Amino acid sequence: MEARHGSGSGHPQDPRAERVAEAGKRLRVLLAGRHTYRARWLAHTQRRRGDDVSYSGVAQVVALYLWESGLRPDTDHTLPRKLRDRVRQALLGRQLTHETITWITESFDFTSEDITEVWDAFLGHSAVDLGGNGVSFTLRSEPVALVRPQGHRTTALFSRYYVSADRALRRIETSHVLVAVDDGLETFAYSPRDTVTGVESVVGGTFIGFRTSSPGYVGVEFQLDRRLSAGERSSLQYTTLHRPTSGPCLHVRRAARKRIDNVDMRVVFEAVRPRTTWWCVWDAYSGSEPIRAIGIDVSPEGELHQFLPYLEQAVVGFQWRW
Repeated sequence: MEARHGSGSGHPQDPRAERVAEAGKRLRVLLAGRHTYRARWLAHTQRRRGDDVSYSGVAQVVALYLWESGLRPDTDHTLPRKLRDRVRQALLGRQLTHETITWITESFDFTSEDITEVWDAFLGHSAVDLGGNGVSFTLRSEPVALVRPQGHRTTALFSRYYVSADRALRRIETSHVLVAVDDGLETFAYSPRDTVTGVESVVGGTFIGFRTSSPGYVGVEFQLDRRLSAGERSSLQYTTLHRPTSGPCLHVRRAARKRIDNVDMRVVFEAVRPRTTWWCVWDAYSGSEPIRAIGIDVSPEGELHQFLPYLEQAVVGFQWRW
């Protein structure tokens, strides 16, 4: 039977509705109170009442972001008007989705602290709480530089890390499912650690070569087998070979700048087993202690495994002691 909520009903408010209301309130307060955010929507506001946030102004900023990022066609001139009610419902705390939060926080370039504040309210727990959920917005450092602008979304990612008998990370097998956000997507690039020595076993594309990236990292670029139009999907599978570092491998990490859905990570210990292992969340691409660590066990087959429904502006992975 469906529960009815109303004045004097005695029923507690739906916890999810409470979280939506609180997250909407925090979005509204930040948009009104942060000078850099406020200036953006004011620039697109013709009429407003007092100090209240302009729904039309916010909708225009979001529309510009969606056009520029290729998430919506720039021929859709009615987009700001269509977004206005969505923005209004979000800022009033009535209806709010993951997508809406992402659009608003990215279009206004929210700081990582402000993003975390909104997500903590929306999720009802810390954004770094693992508990079977995705992990979002834990990064506190600048992301590794892009080799080229990202023209895709990743809807599935499978990574297999192989640690050899000499306790070194020797190879990583990776499979992506990509969706183009712009017409004419022809390449894919990312920046792994600079221990990479070669790329092989490419399916769905051709390895072009290494590119300059941030210190400690190297750009890896692929030419896709076919040119993708916006919304088209393709898969890309490849293996990267790695040289040993000065000491034994003690952790592996997967970072996400934009949202990645369906993240599956597995570490395979080929001949030796670590004594203690953890599944971790970090706030940086390299260095630093985990901000969250959960003890886990190596399987009888000598593997560590974790699945996440999504990963966004965060770093996760495994850490162990020999």
